[in-house]
Amino acid sequence: METAENSEHNESPNYRLSVLSCIRFLIVVEICFKIIKIIVTSIILYITRNEKCKVPLKLFNFVYLLITLTTTLTYLSKNRNFFRILRINEFRENPDLMVFNNFIEAFLLFWYLLGFHWLQICPECKNLNPLLYWTTVLWVSIGVSMFIAPLLAIFLLLVFVTLLRPNLKVINYKGPADIPNDTYHCTICFEPYAYESVIKFLPCDHHFHSECVDEWLALRESCPLCKKNINILYELVDTPVVDL
Repeated sequence: METAENSEHNESPNYRLSVLSCIRFLIVVEICFKIIKIIVTSIILYITRNEKCKVPLKLFNFVYLLITLTTTLTYLSKNRNFFRILRINEFRENPDLMVFNNFIEAFLLFWYLLGFHWLQICPECKNLNPLLYWTTVLWVSIGVSMFIAPLLAIFLLLVFVTLLRPNLKVINYKGPADIPNDTYHCTICFEPYAYESVIKFLPCDHHFHSECVDEWLALRESCPLCKKNINILYELVDTPVVDL
C-alpha cells in the first residue's frame, strides 16, 4: 500500500511540475551562461580591435562568438517546448536540429583543440596580448572540461557502482538448520543442497548455489526470484514498480 501511494505521488501533477521546473531552471541557467559568454567575448574583441597578435587569437574568439550565438539559438529552439508542456513524456526532439547540433558540437571540439594549439605556440602572447590570451585560455579550458566531464562522470559512476556492491553472506551447507526457510534446493539449477556445498545469500534473504548465482549476477544485478536489485545504488535512484 505504501509503495502504491509513493507511485501515485510520483505520478501526481505536483511531482511532474517540480521535475519540469528543475529542467526549466537548468535551461534558463544554461542560456544565461551562453549570453554571458557572448557579452564577454564581444567586449574583449572590441577592446582589442587594434591589437596585433602573432597567432590568430582574435579569429579564435570571433569564430567562438559566432558558434556560441548559433548554439544559443539552437538550444532555445530545441528546449523551448519544455515551457509549453505539462508532462515530460510530451517532449519531442527535432531530429534535424539534433543532427545540426551534433555537427556544431563536433566542430566546437575541433576549434577548442585548435585554440589550445595556438596558445601553445605563442607563450609570449600572455604578455603582449593578455586580454586575448586569457580569454582564449578561459573558453578553451571550459570547453574541453565540458567534453571530458561526461566521460569522467561515467568512469566514476562505474567505480561507485562497483564499490557499493554488497558483501554477500556465504555458508557451507551442513543441514536444514542453516536455511531460514523451507527451501532446501537452489532455485536456479533446482538441485538440492548437498553437504558442504557453498550457499550464497542475497540481501533479500533468497539463497542459491554460489556458482549458480555468480553466473546469474554476472549478467544482471538482481535476485532471480524476486528481481530485487542487490546494489544499493538502484534503491537510491529507481522508482518502485507496482503491479496493478
